[in-house]
Amino acid sequence: MPSNAPLLTFAIPTYNRAHILERLLKVLSEELQGETRVELLISDNASPDETPGLIRAQRGRGLQIRYIRNETNIGPDRNFLQCFEQAAGKYVWIFSDDDLPAPGAIARILATLSSHEYDLVGIRSYSFDGDYHQHMRFTPKSDLVLTRADHLARFIHVFFTFISGIIINKDRVSSVDHPPFDSLFGTNLAQLGPCYTALNHHRKSLFIRDPLVAATGNATVGYAMYRVFGRNLTKITDEWIEQKAVRQAIYNGTIRSFFPSWILSVRKSHDPQSVEDPHNVLRPCFGYNFRYWAFDYPIYALPLALAEVWMFGVRAINKLDSIVWQSLLRG
Repeated sequence: MPSNAPLLTFAIPTYNRAHILERLLKVLSEELQGETRVELLISDNASPDETPGLIRAQRGRGLQIRYIRNETNIGPDRNFLQCFEQAAGKYVWIFSDDDLPAPGAIARILATLSSHEYDLVGIRSYSFDGDYHQHMRFTPKSDLVLTRADHLARFIHVFFTFISGIIINKDRVSSVDHPPFDSLFGTNLAQLGPCYTALNHHRKSLFIRDPLVAATGNATVGYAMYRVFGRNLTKITDEWIEQKAVRQAIYNGTIRSFFPSWILSVRKSHDPQSVEDPHNVLRPCFGYNFRYWAFDYPIYALPLALAEVWMFGVRAINKLDSIVWQSLLRG
């Protein structure tokens, strides 16, 4: 990394959401005031709204922004990868335009990155719908330094896909061989390329247990969830991740901690747009794993009232498992 390169690139891929992006930039104008170690990069996918005018206005108020505007909409996967490839920082934090860094999060992360080198930094998030300062209610927890990739995957699993919750050491990823990232275009999971490359060449990573990312609580997705996080995720993980233990940690966490709550929320919403049948999509992906039949299938198959009771048990088991596992890691 050149001596004058920023320590961290905070990269925001965006499309046609100027009103949401404005909220994030307002927070960043406070968090980045006087901070020279951070490059703020915005990759605009040819937004037809007021995004260019918003950038001009923020620049006029003194916020240093490196702005890339695509001539056409190149799609989310290509835009995510463009953020990574164009970043000048040693570390890259690709951040969704509808999420927010918690107050003080960037300063804390910069202090951490300045004192130690990590391949990946995983950050817990919390859901918000209104006041994003609610993270102050959490009891501070110590960070975990992890030297085994499967241990990191046990904590993060499916949330390697959550761009706002992962910081990647670009210098490390750029220094090792990896399959072409553009082979993931069209999967809605192109962000896994750099993450999985870092996992395959893992030395040391950090998991920040304090919730430092405010994730929009009412966010919606524009793609088939079960196909993306079932078929696409397993295909990419099988092809890209070299260690069996890492693959299994990703799958186990996805089955236990992600799909039960998502299946239940879709059932409770009675959303007529939800045309996917979760069992038909997920069984070919995870049916070999007993956790699918214990954690996911009952939420799908039981009457809704019983599924909610079953979900209570799922959460209790996951909570107990997390407490025991973290206690073992701390010795």
